[in-house]
Amino acid sequence: MKNILIAVVAVLVFNALFVYSGGLELLMKTEQKEVVQERVGTDVVMVFRFTLEEEVQKKMGMPIEGYEPKMFLQVFPGLVETDFDGVQASIGHYEIQEGRLVHVLDKTKLVHSAAGAITREGVETLLNNIADRIGVDLTQNGTITDIMSALIAQ
Repeated sequence: MKNILIAVVAVLVFNALFVYSGGLELLMKTEQKEVVQERVGTDVVMVFRFTLEEEVQKKMGMPIEGYEPKMFLQVFPGLVETDFDGVQASIGHYEIQEGRLVHVLDKTKLVHSAAGAITREGVETLLNNIADRIGVDLTQNGTITDIMSALIAQ
């Protein structure tokens, strides 16, 4: 009888800990088959960023206050404004409004001359947007070469 009581208490404690630690929420997400999006590796993003910036430097020179979408759009004919939708800038982000790319400033921060410069996180968003548009899965077998080939194509 004592062993049964200990087993029942152990099961109750386990269930309480499971629910308290978020296990029930995790179980519900698993049941709903929520898809967890894989992230592109940091090294892939850095290679992409270096490649983009190097081409801009070759064709336009070294920008003083960071790289902005208009620079990349001038150098890479395969880029489109919608590729920059959601891209983070030093202050704010870029989004498409009425069919045009607009820099939306974060009004809680003091604006400076490099406010429009794309951040590292912004480069990752840009890379993902381009990959989605051209159908390249960088988490599987897609490569930066596939992306760059699309960007230099006329």
